[in-house]
Amino acid sequence: MSELILEAQPRSLTGRKVRQLRRQGLVPVVVYGNLPQPLNLQIPARALETTLHHGGFSQLVQLQVQGGGKHNVLVREIQRHPLDQSISHVDLFAVNMSEKQHVSVPVFGVGKPTALNADVMVLQAMDMIEISALPSDIPASIEVDLTNLSLDNPITIAAMPKIPGVEYLGDPDEHVFSMIVNRVAIIEESVGEVNVEPEVVGRGKEADEEEE
Repeated sequence: MSELILEAQPRSLTGRKVRQLRRQGLVPVVVYGNLPQPLNLQIPARALETTLHHGGFSQLVQLQVQGGGKHNVLVREIQRHPLDQSISHVDLFAVNMSEKQHVSVPVFGVGKPTALNADVMVLQAMDMIEISALPSDIPASIEVDLTNLSLDNPITIAAMPKIPGVEYLGDPDEHVFSMIVNRVAIIEESVGEVNVEPEVVGRGKEADEEEE
């Protein structure tokens, strides 16, 4: 069972009236999915932000409704205020624990590539990766060992770590991590090549003067 728990209350205010909830530090929430009918709820904004910070963007959350039982949910959509980025509305999907779900999970690189030097740098092409898994098997995040990463050995979706119950979606050949030549090294090399040219021209001019 999920270690992430949110407590919610039934919500009677809808439409434009939900502004009153936001002024009270509450977020209007709609729960749909594996339910007889959608639920209108309200959740304290601070508790919601804390849950999202600890993996609630992709991980299973246990929703405890005051006087209305418990539901296992996934976050489906988050709306934020365009100015202060505070949460204004959230859609939650009540899951069937025996059905696989498609979710995006954060990816983090760990370790230092053996081939890393001043002329190359690590490029992370995917911050999130899409997976298929039962709700109870969804990881909060996925760590990838970068030790063997090199210019000739990128880490693709096919090379992602094996996790029981987790299937990676997308093109198996798509890069998650790769190593590229540092732009600074390319620029310095180009500048060095440019500096050589005037010297050649200068020597040719002096030779012409001597011939005259």
